[in-house]
Amino acid sequence: DRANILTSRGHPNPGSARDALGEWAQRSNFDSVVGVRFLAIPEVISEEDPTTVVKWAAYGTAIGW
Repeated sequence: DRANILTSRGHPNPGSARDALGEWAQRSNFDSVVGVRFLAIPEVISEEDPTTVVKWAAYGTAIGW
């Protein structure tokens, strides 16, 4: 049995953040990703024109058995 903490940041939406966790787990021969948490992160694009874009991060635990 094994486990690894995963992070995936800077995605345009929660779905792509989630998919990135799953893809990493598959490439690394883990069986599942559990305890996934999503976080919206505001990112200021320009100081002159205060525009904010939301980027998404996902955190979870990959497990293998």
